[in-house]
Amino acid sequence: MLGNYEADSFPRRVEADDRCAVGVVDFDVAKGRVLHVGFRGTASLTAHDAARARRLLRRYLGPEESAWDPRFSAVPGDPSWVLLRFHPETGVVRDQSYQR
Repeated sequence: MLGNYEADSFPRRVEADDRCAVGVVDFDVAKGRVLHVGFRGTASLTAHDAARARRLLRRYLGPEESAWDPRFSAVPGDPSWVLLRFHPETGVVRDQSYQR
């Protein structure tokens, strides 16, 4: 994960206490779909690495950096962005969907 050490609280919280949780929810109100994946574990901070950040962003945003949202285009050259490595210990997957 990427985090901005100056603007986001998550990197500083991980630095103070490495225990954390990560959750992903796929929610579609029209269909009543709620899919949840959650993990608990620890995380560690890795210093800014422009090449690694660029590879990660290209994977999700595409190879053409000029097309990236401005929030992400400056990340590879900005040392306030750090990489957070998440080390999962437990996980849960739940279908919490409902009838519409």
